[in-house]
Amino acid sequence: MLPKVAVVVLHSQSNKIKCWKCSHETSPSVFCETCHSILDYRADISLSYFDVLQIKETLLLNEDELRAKFYELSKKLHPDQFANSPHPAPQYALRWTTALNRAYQTLKKREERTQYLIEKYLAPSSSAAKAVIPTELAEAYFEVQDLLSEGQIEPIIKFKKELEKQLKESEKAWEPLAKAFDEAPNKTQVAELLRRHENRDKYIHSMLTDIERKVKS
Repeated sequence: MLPKVAVVVLHSQSNKIKCWKCSHETSPSVFCETCHSILDYRADISLSYFDVLQIKETLLLNEDELRAKFYELSKKLHPDQFANSPHPAPQYALRWTTALNRAYQTLKKREERTQYLIEKYLAPSSSAAKAVIPTELAEAYFEVQDLLSEGQIEPIIKFKKELEKQLKESEKAWEPLAKAFDEAPNKTQVAELLRRHENRDKYIHSMLTDIERKVKS
């Protein structure tokens, strides 16, 4: 006998799912709204990670609330809860658990959450989505390479501190961008600004890592 559960309807309404037990057709959801049986996780419906975790799409997530939601759903959807249920309920529970873990691991990290939404709103094939190396950083990096080859350490340390300062300033700039993204009716333009911001951060991190490695060697 299946445990009594609250019906959870996800945000996507683009397709219908037929319950394996009672044949009722419902919007994409975890449990059937009629008999409360667990439904299949349908990858073809393209539920977002926010849908899977049953939260509003936002960059400014409250990480404590996200964690609490994840543990709540993990407990409810764990395959052990369906160990005595008829096939295919245990298999569906495993699929939901896998999707839930994947969604949580992505959304709990600011960088991965940002990249996830950038990729959602900027097509990978579009020119806007292509990585562009910041010109001023690239030029500065080439100068660093020359200084390193000449064995000059002090200018390198100074430049490293400047990069660390820029990184902190960039971290502060993320939140206003995230707020603008959340509030924007058209996400594409702000997603492009976020892409440039994240690309710059990655390049600075890469430069810092390379400088530290070469200074130590």
